[in-house]
Amino acid sequence: MGNTQYKVYDKDGNYKKTIEKTEEKNLDETDWLNGVTCFVINEKGEVLIEVRANKGLTPGKNDLCSGHLDNDETETQAMIRELKEELGIGVEESMNVVKLTPRGVPLGFESSNKIKNFFITFFCLKRNSSEVTIQKEEINRYVWLPLEETFKLLKSGRTKFPKNFDYEEIFEKVRNIYYNINKQNTQRED
Repeated sequence: MGNTQYKVYDKDGNYKKTIEKTEEKNLDETDWLNGVTCFVINEKGEVLIEVRANKGLTPGKNDLCSGHLDNDETETQAMIRELKEELGIGVEESMNVVKLTPRGVPLGFESSNKIKNFFITFFCLKRNSSEVTIQKEEINRYVWLPLEETFKLLKSGRTKFPKNFDYEEIFEKVRNIYYNINKQNTQRED
């Protein structure tokens, strides 16, 4: 595949132009990109929180598994690719990812004293494992946090996610996915 490109939109989601990945730093507050993020939940009901490497967008910040839509990817294709690249989660398992928001949620991320605007599509992946192989170029370290503690962390502004957004509907969908899956697993064991 050639160079990675990003599609740029206005605040209403109207297409403006396509840029090379290297041109992202030249975007201003009227430019919006598409991105994805995922609550990766292990067998204990904990969510993986990454600490971003000190490069690129939101260096050193706490994050969920996240990334841009590259070239002509759909949101789901981008999320599956990011799960593989950042965490080493295979395509077959990643195909179980659940889309939480029908379209990207408009969020502004503070990075290098500038706001980078994204339409972020949220996903959730419930796993039966905690094993990951992190991409050292993107992630310094990671931790597994209990579900509700993760929600508090996101709402507090101690992640790359802005604290002035109401995440409750997204959190409720994550809870439903986690508890419904556990209920089904428990019922099978009976």
